[in-house]
Amino acid sequence: MDAVIVFCAQYLFLLVILLEILAVIRLGKNVNEKVRFASVVIVAGIIAFILSRVSSHFYYDPRPFVREHVKPLFPHIPDNGFPSDHALLTGTLTAAAYLFNRKYANLMLIPTIIIGVARVLAKVHSPIDIAGGWLFGIIGAVAAYYIINWALTKQWGKSFQKKLVHIAMATPLLNKVI
Repeated sequence: MDAVIVFCAQYLFLLVILLEILAVIRLGKNVNEKVRFASVVIVAGIIAFILSRVSSHFYYDPRPFVREHVKPLFPHIPDNGFPSDHALLTGTLTAAAYLFNRKYANLMLIPTIIIGVARVLAKVHSPIDIAGGWLFGIIGAVAAYYIINWALTKQWGKSFQKKLVHIAMATPLLNKVI
């Protein structure tokens, strides 16, 4: 059972990333919408990352293996556990997907929750670390959604989106999946 927990805690996030890519690809034929989705994901990641780094300076939560004087299921440095980077990443991706492709977001929610639970069971995070990561991910995704939509009402935003679409269409790999 420990091996399953370790796998989920350390590697299951790759499935969430794969599902995010599929969510963008399966969005349909509208390249502008795919570029908007990708833009939201990138801006959401930046916002969530900034929130997590700032908050970690104001709130310190020792990792459970440090606090409880136990051995975690896998080696980890005994630094501040708040917020969980894995929860931040998966929460951001899942929340961003929810705003564009709810079918894939619902699929992503399952491994996102499993990852959070596994990191708690592995004794590398407490539930508040996981909740903090998810919360900052959701805030980042929602803020990015509104920022990108606002930017697209401006001429410079529309022009920038056209350039991104042009780049995506000119890139052989992206052109095939878009």
